[in-house]
Amino acid sequence: MLSTRTVLKENELYLVGDDRYAVSSGEAGFYRRDTRHLSVYRWQLDGQTPQTLVQYLRAPFWMSEQSGNADLGYTMHTGLTRDLTVSGGGLQDRVVVRTYSPESHVLRLDLAADFVDMFEVRGWPALEGRVVSAQPTETGVTFAYTARDGLQNSTVVTCTPPGRWDGSGLEWTVEGQPGGTTLEVTVTVHALHGDEAPVAPDPGALGADYARWVAPVTLPDAADQRVLDRSVQDLRSLLFHTRQGPFPAAGLPWFVAPFGRDSLIIAHLVLPHFPEIAVGVARYLAARQGVTHDPATLEEPGKILHEERTGELTRLGQTVFQPYYGSADSTPLFVWLVGELARTHPELATELRPHWHAALAWMMGDGDPDQDGLIEYTPHAQGIRNQVWKDSGDSTFGADDTDAEGAIAVIEVQGYAYAAYLAGAQLSRLTGDDAQAAEYEQRARRVQARVQEAFWWPERGYYAHALDGDKRPLRVLVSNPAHSLWTGVIPAEHAGAVVQTALGPELYSGWGLRTLGTHEVRYNPVSYHNGSVWPHDTAVFALGLERYGFTAEARRVSRDLYDAARWAQDARLPELFAGFTREDGPPVPYPAACHPQGWDAAIPLALAHLIDRPLSGE
Repeated sequence: MLSTRTVLKENELYLVGDDRYAVSSGEAGFYRRDTRHLSVYRWQLDGQTPQTLVQYLRAPFWMSEQSGNADLGYTMHTGLTRDLTVSGGGLQDRVVVRTYSPESHVLRLDLAADFVDMFEVRGWPALEGRVVSAQPTETGVTFAYTARDGLQNSTVVTCTPPGRWDGSGLEWTVEGQPGGTTLEVTVTVHALHGDEAPVAPDPGALGADYARWVAPVTLPDAADQRVLDRSVQDLRSLLFHTRQGPFPAAGLPWFVAPFGRDSLIIAHLVLPHFPEIAVGVARYLAARQGVTHDPATLEEPGKILHEERTGELTRLGQTVFQPYYGSADSTPLFVWLVGELARTHPELATELRPHWHAALAWMMGDGDPDQDGLIEYTPHAQGIRNQVWKDSGDSTFGADDTDAEGAIAVIEVQGYAYAAYLAGAQLSRLTGDDAQAAEYEQRARRVQARVQEAFWWPERGYYAHALDGDKRPLRVLVSNPAHSLWTGVIPAEHAGAVVQTALGPELYSGWGLRTLGTHEVRYNPVSYHNGSVWPHDTAVFALGLERYGFTAEARRVSRDLYDAARWAQDARLPELFAGFTREDGPPVPYPAACHPQGWDAAIPLALAHLIDRPLSGE
């Protein structure tokens, strides 16, 4: 792992570097989707790394830096100015070297390409025998690799003025002269597949596009406004540009790919302000909706995908993500989203009718194999064991510390189903089918009654996490029932008890909801899903609090999340942080969190209306 990770992204391209935006180890690289096109990209001056003086992001695709010679103390004999951008055409790096002494200096750019798959970067067994060529050109060097399925990959590096290629890097001499001199070098990197031709990078056009993405709310506090502005900029940076419209990647660096659940939750959170993202998500997922039964990928007719990958391992069939449908919740989230969109875009009810109709049919059929009215999943040995948002293998268990087996019904999925059936009723009315609308409303009522009957935990005034394959409730204190307030499935008469438990010291850290209560057997504040705090989980809890009339509590929880972002140097919420109790200092980071991450880019925007004025007494 990198101790400090920096990222720049546009569409399918992204750079992952160290704190100097250099690529040399670990997950660092210049990527196109799931393929690493550069494994080394590192500037040196006279054989040493320049010393950073100031560095800042102009935008999520554009970094500027001033640096000097490595032994900078009382004397700077060489200064460097750098503008690094990643735009639709590729990476562009402009470096200006200014000398303040008569000596000559050598500027060097170390380069290498390995074309590995992101899954290999994440620790999967590596493919043996990759042969990568490096061919010097008049203007730089081209790396090439033919994947085992025949796909041609190339990384074309060009530079002005041309550098000298020595087998592992390009070099330029900065000639010394009295009074100093200046050398300006521009490097462009294109990541190409097949017979694609390079497209000239256009950072200016991209900057103009970013100028349209501004926060739709002005907050009274400047630090809060910085968090909100960063939220909107990151949201824009995460987008893929697809035929169906904008579609957000799940997170950098590990999940620059379409995800069903992630994108759908993002779309719900940003819908009031950026409906074009929600429309793009709905259309993209509809275009990839399941049409057949495939036990390897868990595709089923009407089911919405979980994850779609494009790397070599996936193309060779060595992963299931081609795409993979191992998600119990993407399908009801999809129907719910289309229903919400149809309130302002009623034409989508008709356009997407075959898709929301098929999704509801899946919920009533394959999604409910025992026909008890609940959506269930069975752990998948070849894919994802727990097919819900807490998808780690150890996240769903009983009070006896035994993992759940069989057909598992998790509470928030039933909440999504409740919202989806109500959305199906609305969509049916918009398309002229009142009888079907009445049936969907009845199904929503039955889901709510079944949740109350099977999940209610009277001793805690709360709800069980899930039912296992034997229909036994997993009575473990988790965040999921509080999360479920967002959907409206919790009866109003029980909402107060849920709120009281969720905001109690076992679950609420002061920064947000712990995924698992502090007294539970698997509690660990630095686990992935068993004690950590996930900001999106807390954010939808805040929206649920607002839905049930707990406005003061909703505003307090929103304030806590904004406070967490304000502690960050870049004003970003991370994917998750540790579940330690809040003290007089920042939240404790989780080492491998995505940053930025789609859910968390959407949160400040979704909660801005809840922090747009001071809390009472402040």
